[in-house]
Amino acid sequence: MILAGPMAGSTAFSNSLLSQHNSIFLSTATAALPSTAALILPSLAQRVTRLQAAADQALPDNEKSQSPKMFAAHLEKLTPRVRSICYMAIAMAIHFGGYEFYRNSCLALFTSSETGFSSPAAFPFANALVSPFSLLLLWGYGQQLDAHGPRAALRNTTLFSIFFIGIASVALRVCHGAGLHPLVGKALIAVTFLYQNAYQSLLYTQYWSFVGSVTTPDEGSRWFASLGGFSSIVCGVMGGIIPYLLPHTGLHGLMALTCAALTISYLCGDRAYALSQEHNFDPAEQLKAKHQKKKKESSDNNDGDSDKDKGYVGKSIDLFRRVPTLGALFCEVLSWQSLNTILGVAFVTALKANIADDVARSAYFGRFYSYVNGASAILQFLVLPNFMKFAEPKLIWRTMPIIPLVVCFMQMLQTEKSLMLLSTAMFLAKVTDYSIRTVVYVMVYQPLDFESRYVGKEIIGVFGSRFGKSGMSLLVSALTAIGWTTLPGLCRLSFGAVALWQCSTVWLSQYIPSQQEAQAAAMEQRKESKKTQ
Repeated sequence: MILAGPMAGSTAFSNSLLSQHNSIFLSTATAALPSTAALILPSLAQRVTRLQAAADQALPDNEKSQSPKMFAAHLEKLTPRVRSICYMAIAMAIHFGGYEFYRNSCLALFTSSETGFSSPAAFPFANALVSPFSLLLLWGYGQQLDAHGPRAALRNTTLFSIFFIGIASVALRVCHGAGLHPLVGKALIAVTFLYQNAYQSLLYTQYWSFVGSVTTPDEGSRWFASLGGFSSIVCGVMGGIIPYLLPHTGLHGLMALTCAALTISYLCGDRAYALSQEHNFDPAEQLKAKHQKKKKESSDNNDGDSDKDKGYVGKSIDLFRRVPTLGALFCEVLSWQSLNTILGVAFVTALKANIADDVARSAYFGRFYSYVNGASAILQFLVLPNFMKFAEPKLIWRTMPIIPLVVCFMQMLQTEKSLMLLSTAMFLAKVTDYSIRTVVYVMVYQPLDFESRYVGKEIIGVFGSRFGKSGMSLLVSALTAIGWTTLPGLCRLSFGAVALWQCSTVWLSQYIPSQQEAQAAAMEQRKESKKTQ
């Protein structure tokens, strides 16, 4: 088969390695998915029906659905706003699902002893290069947003990702088949790895920016967890089928499947924006209103070109000075990514030491993240929606790092750093991020203005998160090169990072308004934007 990778290996050999090294909780990942779906799916239609009813309360009478209780049987009766949210949620879920393919194939190729990088310092050093690479993507996004608006920015960045990943998968396949110099293949793998670590944040922050702009904070507290849970289900399913796809597609073919997922994501995301423009709830209207106000003020003061002269960097600095919440979010993201990077390096180091076969290692990653997404979906559908009705986001931010703090402390005290132990620490960190942090993170932006949601959020989500990852990776790479960073050393670093994260969340919580205050601010912004239409 033309898509089959050269490192597919024998199925029997891969299965024997997986049986030898998979821990109990990872070996039950696939089995957990059906039970997770059985718990979640029966309540999904009921939750979306209530979303329709809640959305109707915030809409004029002429936009309300005739019969929200008939949603399951009459999808066409959903209001345009709810349909756009559903389309964007599908786009986001499919994007994350395709990312499972891309991440597993890239990581397996990068750590391959045959075609990748064997040095222990290579993985953290490559992560250190992600930050400058992300700046290029962020600059391109900023140009698209200023020139064409958020819809075109999402469309063009998605199409570019499809093009890049497609070309990369073909080039890697051709490079191996043609027997080119190993340095050529390693260079292609390195560039592909850098893009894999940068593009995911670039796209998913745009999905959440749209959803956060067309919903109120009250709606977000009830439904963001369920929207994230839908993504977790899709990721769990797509991650769970990776071991069954690999014998047929190989690693290069698995990477190419990401393009198909992004194509579906592109169509759904563009349809969501089309509905918002057709029915007058386009998030870009707030930007237009602000530009009109600035234009009028500039013409009165005869300084119409002063804002343009600042450029993208100058405007971003002014934005962070004007909105101190963004600075606190930036520091929180830096500390979180530092922790995430340390745990990731320790996890990859232990995994490579225990599983040498590339395909078996990729299958292990697939099973691991399938289990993570399954557990996250259970929390997002069955626990968080009810919990978020009563808990203030400020309190959640302050208490969220406590469990990872305890786990990292216990891990630091253990003398034997096994793959099972490191997998457990990584699992808890990822579940916390996917199920809780993602929800409260998006809610912080809802009462903020358009520039904070679309420009500030991209700076923090793309550059901030990659800068935190790159900075810590550079430190770990330097320590690894001199032989200081062993697994026990990484465990000690992880405890320091999680303590720093705890401090940053407490600082951020000081800038987060109460749920009632956030709702009032968001409704005021909507009134202002409607005045200009």
